[in-house]
Amino acid sequence: MPLALIILAVVVLLSVIAGRHAIQRASAALSRAHQQAAPGGLTGREVAERYLREQGLTDVEVLTHRGVVTDYFDPRRRRLFLSKRVADQATLAAWAVALHEAAHASQTGSALGDLKWRQSCIRMCRYGPTLVALLLAVATVMKVMPARIAILAFGVLWVIFFLLNAGTLAIEWNATQRLRPFLDHLLQAHPHEREELDRALATMATRELGDQLASPRYFFLSALPGTTTLRPRSVPEEKKDPKPNSH
Repeated sequence: MPLALIILAVVVLLSVIAGRHAIQRASAALSRAHQQAAPGGLTGREVAERYLREQGLTDVEVLTHRGVVTDYFDPRRRRLFLSKRVADQATLAAWAVALHEAAHASQTGSALGDLKWRQSCIRMCRYGPTLVALLLAVATVMKVMPARIAILAFGVLWVIFFLLNAGTLAIEWNATQRLRPFLDHLLQAHPHEREELDRALATMATRELGDQLASPRYFFLSALPGTTTLRPRSVPEEKKDPKPNSH
């Protein structure tokens, strides 16, 4: 048993390190991209809408949403929820977040099934650890389960949650790859901005690897976008569709 606990502790520690690295990597890339103005002055919402139009995805509604969980594509209702910061700002950071989530809308067929499974795994990673911890704490206090077994059970489930998250990252990489033809055309005359955007997009695929570390925050403060009475409403707006300047 001690050896098993040591091995489990090492695996849990490695998952925590990997999660923190993913969070810090994404944060650093987005902070840098936030300093870069987007070509043509397109906001995150505008570039996402442009991508969706060019892909023929006219059934997707883009909404601004305020909440703990946002910047999220809902495949069931075909809605793209963007935070106000991402939707309204014309920076490469806003582009990276908005375009990555918009790309999920183009994942249909078998890719759609993979996306739904990925999102189920993310929900488990966000809410599962805290729920499990609470249940095991109650079981320990009520002497239904020894503390040592409860700790072991939590560690095992923690690792399972992490593996489910890591094991479904391919769908995130696929979303980023789908953006390449669109960006090749849009940023043809802006190689520097393209390089910076690619750097930020590379972190979008793994940024949720650390969601378990924020599980208490998700569990106690949030609900998935659109699932509560705070559901955002769509307000029709006339949008311009400026294009980046070509030289």
